[in-house]
Amino acid sequence: MREGKRLLKEENGAEAASLFKKALVLTKQQGDKVQERRAVRGLAAAKRQQGDLKAAIDNLLRVLAISQEMNENTGDMDALGTIADIYAEQGDLEEAAKYYDRYLDLLTTATSE
Repeated sequence: MREGKRLLKEENGAEAASLFKKALVLTKQQGDKVQERRAVRGLAAAKRQQGDLKAAIDNLLRVLAISQEMNENTGDMDALGTIADIYAEQGDLEEAAKYYDRYLDLLTTATSE
């Protein structure tokens, strides 16, 4: 996954996506949900970089689902904020607002603990 992150920094989304897909297969085989979530998050970033915003959102929603399966929400604020940003960029402000609200709810919960 380290190589995938490097490729993202170099704005090589296609190759990064390929590496994150391979990492996803391996992490699923190993049953490592933490690494699976990281691979899916990386794949989402690669898809966004490639301009495939639907796939980016789908992958970020999968990140949230994995978090729910794990009952652990590390990185969920980032995923929610990114989904909201993508919808806002597309001009779907109503959908963006839903995810910004979820982001703020999670932020409020995190800061009150």
